Amino acid sequence: MKANSTLRDPVCGRKVNRNKAHIVITVNGEEYVLCCPKCQSEFEKNPERYLRRERP
Repeated sequence: MKANSTLRDPVCGRKVNRNKAHIVITVNGEEYVLCCPKCQSEFEKNPERYLRRERP
């Protein structure tokens, strides 16, 4: 993954530049960018809700 890539915050859906993200959290080897403390708090309360799903 490019260090300056734009990703989507899984909580609010906002596009976030990885370098400007509030925080990048790694879960099971997948990186999740979060745009603000509120999204971080929501993600940490229930990360399973926001984890990427494997497609069948």
